Amino acid sequence: MLRVLRFIAVPLMLLALALGVLALTSQPAQTSAVLSTLGDQPLVIAHRGGKGLWPENSLFAFERASDLGVDMLEMDLHLSSDGELVVIHDRTLNRTTNGQGRVAEHSLTQLQALDAAYNWTADGGQSYPYRGQGIRIPTFTEVLQRFPDAAKVIEMKVPDVGMEAALCEALQSHQQIDRVVIGSFYDRSLQLFREQCPGVATSAGPGSVRMLVALNWVGLGSLLSPSYQALQIPEAHDGLLIASPSLFKTASERGLNIQMWTINEQADMRRLLDKGAHALITDYPDRALQVLGRPTQINALARE
Repeated sequence: MLRVLRFIAVPLMLLALALGVLALTSQPAQTSAVLSTLGDQPLVIAHRGGKGLWPENSLFAFERASDLGVDMLEMDLHLSSDGELVVIHDRTLNRTTNGQGRVAEHSLTQLQALDAAYNWTADGGQSYPYRGQGIRIPTFTEVLQRFPDAAKVIEMKVPDVGMEAALCEALQSHQQIDRVVIGSFYDRSLQLFREQCPGVATSAGPGSVRMLVALNWVGLGSLLSPSYQALQIPEAHDGLLIASPSLFKTASERGLNIQMWTINEQADMRRLLDKGAHALITDYPDRALQVLGRPTQINALARE
């Protein structure tokens, strides 16, 4: 029995020592320039520019959302066959445009010849009000040039194609590294981007979210030293509650900006804000602004 106790005691002591070291050395997330400039108020983030209101991921949507007064524009990136960063969500063109096939198999010229508003409807397909209005798939460069001062949430949609380097170069050349938060559902893409573009704010990847949830569940969330500044999560996943009060508390203590997606109903918006969410990623930014008591009238219907 004594031998068994000794056998168990040694790893337990090593574990306790490791946890003690982590407790002494753990640090909260580094301050993000882009989030710091937005202040302490709850943030309204227009998901794909507000895809419930306008054709998603278009310059038109970003213009309208900006004029509405949102805090951040959210968008998605792919690469064209000739290596241009383009703003579109799906890997294929079928859902949003009058084109077919994979984005990556089309050149920029081919992509921009398509109608990016072709399938947008607000009434279940009874009408398509933005068809034929010249709304096309924008390049990321066009977005940076048109909205240099806008805070942006950017999702890298495809790993292992060199997007990380292209994104970093675009942000540096347009001097907007302090105006963005970069996210991805691929941990390796986020890690590579952080290595290539240090100092740019990022969100937690899926592995990091799982780690935070697990550490919080066993009461060790305070040991985490996040390499990211934003926690972009749904309220639940596969029937499992993620956005628990305990997780909100831990994430806030670790210096993370909690950004909930995709929240479209006002009752849910109010509940999550009351729980401690810092930002709402929504298809209907007008609803979120209304919940926050902020103006919901567009200030300018068009830009020069």
